[in-house]
Amino acid sequence: MLLTLLERLSSRYCKILAVILLAGCCNLSWAFVLSNGDKVECRFSYEGKEGKATEIWNTYDRPENRNPELGRAGAVMRIDDQGLPTIIIDAEAYKRTSKGAPAIWDFVYFHECAHAQHPELGEIEANCSAYQEMAKRGLMNYHRLKDLEAMHLGILSLPEEYGGSGAKFWHLTLQCVERRRQ
Repeated sequence: MLLTLLERLSSRYCKILAVILLAGCCNLSWAFVLSNGDKVECRFSYEGKEGKATEIWNTYDRPENRNPELGRAGAVMRIDDQGLPTIIIDAEAYKRTSKGAPAIWDFVYFHECAHAQHPELGEIEANCSAYQEMAKRGLMNYHRLKDLEAMHLGILSLPEEYGGSGAKFWHLTLQCVERRRQ
């Protein structure tokens, strides 16, 4: 029926209608939805390149179909073949956990976005940037801080670039935030 209607319209109106229909059914631009409902895009500009980081929401039906780039993480940032940043998010983990402590996914997104904006950042500096971005947007309060702290403290062992443990990672993050305030 839709095809018949489109055939009857002039070419110009067909193109306009097609754009409207596509915009209504598909997400034409990447935008992460924060816990407060705001949509954000990870904009970057470095080495003569600028734009929005691509988001890949990895969905899978079995653990073995999970994107291997994720490793044990809920999200990662990788540079693609064209030298552009891509944020890969474990969509299944997001679905399972985003309602319980929404600050965590906001934090994870801003952490990976910090890597996309500045690929040279280490893990502690990316955490620090995520914390500051959330504070700047009014997304950080006592309860959210405690949710983030609990998440970090629950991680017993991490590679040395993260400080070796979740507790140390969080401690170093808070030290970085404090240094940047001064």
